[in-house]
Amino acid sequence: MKVGIIGSGVVGQQLGLGFLSLGYEVRIGTRNPEKLADWLSKAGKNASVGSVHEAAAFGDLLVLATKWQGTEIVLQSLPVSSYRDKIVIDVTNPLDSSQGGVPRLDATEDLPGGLKVQNYLPEAKVVKAFNHISAYIMIQAPREEGVPDLFIAGNDPEAKKAVSEIAEKWGWNSVVDMGDIHSSFWLETFAMLWIQFGFRYNNWTHAFKLLRK
Repeated sequence: MKVGIIGSGVVGQQLGLGFLSLGYEVRIGTRNPEKLADWLSKAGKNASVGSVHEAAAFGDLLVLATKWQGTEIVLQSLPVSSYRDKIVIDVTNPLDSSQGGVPRLDATEDLPGGLKVQNYLPEAKVVKAFNHISAYIMIQAPREEGVPDLFIAGNDPEAKKAVSEIAEKWGWNSVVDMGDIHSSFWLETFAMLWIQFGFRYNNWTHAFKLLRK
């Protein structure tokens, strides 16, 4: 399988390494290819870098790992043919960092970030996932104190199943389906809990586990 990653920051780079570890081919889309020289040097022969449009066209599966401020412009620039019928894993969080300090959630229950992404890419199968965890833990889920659970949301059952299978290969304990793409709001508020904890305790290696009984 080929994976196209839109966004070349730490999240995109770490997820790229995770997909490469599963034997997939990965292309990261970026406006600044030179910033990925170190990543390419350790990523191996199945890794490549291109423009955002090239990465989207390359991937059988796409990952959205952009900063929220540029997400709409990037996605609306994509031709429909580059994402039609493809799974898009939305790792973004709609954050407003303009005031400094702890960012604010820039979303509502009626219009969460995940729904906006689905609206920007109407012919894609968007699955909100991996947004409430550190980039480094996304692909190496087990912690010293246990194995965390991943929460996802999206409209397409088969797309969610495919994302769940990827998460399980990266060591997640279980994947909890929270419902359709409107439920991405709860994943985004969950990300805010993760962020608030990180700022308060200066600890960014934490994760969450759902105890059912």
